[in-house]
Amino acid sequence: MENRIKSKISVTFYLKKMSHDDAVKKRAVYTTIAFSGTSAKMSTGMVCEDPKIQWRKGMFEGRKFTDENLELLSIRNKIEAFDTRFCKSANHIKDLYHGITLDDIPMTILEVFNESLEKKHTKVKSATIKCFKGSISIFKLWMKETQRPDFGVVQSHPNKITKRLIQQFYNWDLERVKESTANNHIFNLHHLYELFHNINVGDIDGLVPNPFKRIVELEDKQERVKKALERDLDWKWIEKIENLKYKLPEGVVINEIELWDKEWLLGKDRETKRVVKEEKFRLLTLILAYTGLSFVDLGKADVLNIHRTITGPVLSGRRVKTKKIYTIPVTPKLDSLIKELGSLPWKPFVNDKNIKDYKRCQRSYVWFSRYLTIDLSEQIGFDEDITLTAHRFRHSFAMRMLNHYRFSLTNVARMLGDREDTVEENYANQDDDTIMKIFHEEMARFN
Repeated sequence: MENRIKSKISVTFYLKKMSHDDAVKKRAVYTTIAFSGTSAKMSTGMVCEDPKIQWRKGMFEGRKFTDENLELLSIRNKIEAFDTRFCKSANHIKDLYHGITLDDIPMTILEVFNESLEKKHTKVKSATIKCFKGSISIFKLWMKETQRPDFGVVQSHPNKITKRLIQQFYNWDLERVKESTANNHIFNLHHLYELFHNINVGDIDGLVPNPFKRIVELEDKQERVKKALERDLDWKWIEKIENLKYKLPEGVVINEIELWDKEWLLGKDRETKRVVKEEKFRLLTLILAYTGLSFVDLGKADVLNIHRTITGPVLSGRRVKTKKIYTIPVTPKLDSLIKELGSLPWKPFVNDKNIKDYKRCQRSYVWFSRYLTIDLSEQIGFDEDITLTAHRFRHSFAMRMLNHYRFSLTNVARMLGDREDTVEENYANQDDDTIMKIFHEEMARFN
């Protein structure tokens, strides 16, 4: 049986006035293209001199207009011959008639990803673009290894993308990488497809709904809160870091040293440079514990500049990640740590609230992380079943503000530069003891 695609394109012709003067009889011949609930109008370039005599039921009337009618039929046949699987709307069909090739239409999954990625280029950071590209590369690798074609994104396509196929991709990815990484691949591809779908859902007939949706089941809120609480470091480890002292060479003043200064790097022996670096990192670790700053915010040249306000000194700025304002009160302890540290251990890699040097950011993070996980962990006898990372000090700060100093979730969110729900689900919450203490204190007010 011949596999024919039934055309859903309707083409009709009508006359349009060429002048506001009613005395002018002649009319221009236009066509209306209707497709999938959309319509478009375009000129045929033809003219009917006397509509009452020469025009009837959407065509010229009379033998002498045979050529004109053949031209109108040619226009109709050409338009109705377009494969509706690759048509978005009536306006799109009109554009095709005027010469746009089918290659310009993103009708396969990889073309959809590429088009959405182009739209993202001007709106997001280059690091985010790299994440999107990485996820697309993984999807291409799966297609190659499993010998899959480039899937179509309309229902009538013989190899259309389906939820079952995406589930197979996800299962394949889980065998290669950690669950969190596989989840990120799905989330990134979901985002790219959703962008395309939202723009074209009303224009493309039979567009496949987002097949990446709900492939990954989101964790229960209580489970997320539980995991957030587990990330907290016991404050005893902060106290051990405070009590840890490195024996500095005579005459060395930490806050006068810039670790990247060429004169310093060339003029000191290896052991001196190692001890000074570790002391800089120790002080910076304590500053993280007393501020809750994210590591990436330490790439700003002015991140530790103390602002003197009427109500007291604060660290304030706008987070690199969320772009939200944070305000951190500076205690005498924190003030002392900042003065003792002096300059940061690395050159700035953030400019105007965005990362400007990703390589320097990565090198600095690896450098600092090695100190935390190898040197510092051993020196303080860190024996918990978690890795000591810069981000854990952010969790510890949030928990201490909530449960030791009893700040509200609103105030802690402002200190961290995050929304309240983000802080509650991903960083911290009040523990049972704190809730009971607050309860008894409030009840005592009424007794």
